[in-house]
Amino acid sequence: MLRPTFMGFETAKRGLAAAQKGLDIAGQNLTNWDSVGYTRQRITQVAIAPDAYRSRYATNRVGLAGQGVDITGIDQTRDAFLDKRFREENGDVGYYSQASNILNDIQTALNEYDPENDIGLRTSLLAINDALQDFSTNAYSETYANIVATEFKNLTQTLQQVSGKLQSAREQQIYDLEVSVAEVNKKLQRIAGLNQTILEDVSVVRDNAYFGPNELLDERNVLLDELAQYVDFEYTSNADGTVTVVIGGQTAVSGGKYDSLSLARDGETDVVSVRWVSTDEAVDALTGSLKASTDYINGRGPNLKNQGESTSKGFLYYQDKLNALAQTLVSVANRIIPEADADGNPVKDADGNIVYRQLLGALSDEPDADGLYHVRSDIPVTADNISISDAWAADSGYIIYQRNEEGDTENVGNYALAFAEALTTGTHYFDANGEEFSGTFLDYINGYVTTLAEEVSFVETRSTASSTIVNTLEDSRDSVSGVVVDEEVANVMLYQKSLSAASRVMTAMDEALDVIINKMGLVGR
Repeated sequence: MLRPTFMGFETAKRGLAAAQKGLDIAGQNLTNWDSVGYTRQRITQVAIAPDAYRSRYATNRVGLAGQGVDITGIDQTRDAFLDKRFREENGDVGYYSQASNILNDIQTALNEYDPENDIGLRTSLLAINDALQDFSTNAYSETYANIVATEFKNLTQTLQQVSGKLQSAREQQIYDLEVSVAEVNKKLQRIAGLNQTILEDVSVVRDNAYFGPNELLDERNVLLDELAQYVDFEYTSNADGTVTVVIGGQTAVSGGKYDSLSLARDGETDVVSVRWVSTDEAVDALTGSLKASTDYINGRGPNLKNQGESTSKGFLYYQDKLNALAQTLVSVANRIIPEADADGNPVKDADGNIVYRQLLGALSDEPDADGLYHVRSDIPVTADNISISDAWAADSGYIIYQRNEEGDTENVGNYALAFAEALTTGTHYFDANGEEFSGTFLDYINGYVTTLAEEVSFVETRSTASSTIVNTLEDSRDSVSGVVVDEEVANVMLYQKSLSAASRVMTAMDEALDVIINKMGLVGR
């Protein structure tokens, strides 16, 4: 039984083609070993099965055996499970990294962490204590009274400055969140665009998405990896080569279409949220940097005031702490030095209650009839508007209980001393949006400073742990998908040998055909 005359050449030719393509792909891998997101490729080849049914030369498979090899496609080596685990953990990296950045911004705004810091609230309180101690032994001195007034001005201005820095840091984080939302929209758009391009490429070039356009698949995988840091999502690889991306139950990408995100800010509550453009529903994210941003921008701690706030201890939480400090400071300062009558006795109202001098109050944000801004007692005190009273600002000696030296000097000194003790060692009640605290002013400041330090330590530890896990998963992914130079060099040598062997087969077939054509039948002539 003779096989077709030129079948051996076809077998050798297919071997040459397979070896050449193997060299091409090995070279592609070697030249892209450090390209971002590149997945190593492999030729997928199978032996050609003999088909006696379509043959005109034979009625069984024997004569058609040995038809060589066929390349069915160029495959990528990826592990879908490792991809999923990497992206899930990458979301935690994005969350804790962003949380760490925000909390560090809050630390910087509070300005209580620099060992050489001389303008923080604790430093201002201690300076007031020293000024009051000196004033208590010089109770009629305008000079010492002026020093006390100056230190109180410094304290109120420091509170305003710290509150302003905290709000500025929050505004910066809102701006950064808006930039991140725009970046997510770009990635969703590019993923949808790649979906469409891959779909068209697969349908035109080959009806088999498993051997689709590998470089486009790599680009899309990089985008999915990057998207995972912003927001957690689920994705499905479809038979047509596209992927479907779902974020919090909402389809973000389907085929060549995508849904956009937008940043919304409530005008009344100042709550910030990331919402879907198509439905105006809030994005239900579980992790990622977008989630961290909204958690800490809207973070008010355990006691929420408005819808959309979070229980994270973020900007609103520490703003409440500063406001409570300002309110308690006003309450204490305004109940220390009583008004004095002509005889040096405390003045009382109709109900027999002592009338105290109002040393601190809230600076109005609207001018009065005279066109000036005044400190008032009928508007809520916050860290933004706390100020020394108009009377004290006009006369630094306002805190001198009696101005003539024939009065009760011991009583005068005792008021100043009581003032100092109230601010430094006295126990007071603080209510920061329902979170109560009892202790001194310094204890109160140390308390929320320590809370913030613990929060920073926690998120930084979690960020480090998540990064370590991500690095481990990335190494595992690279061991599957990454290019191993030594392995590719070995493949080059292997395909080179295959090329030489196929060439030798073709030479042998040529020699055999020469014998058949030119030498058979010549014997005996």
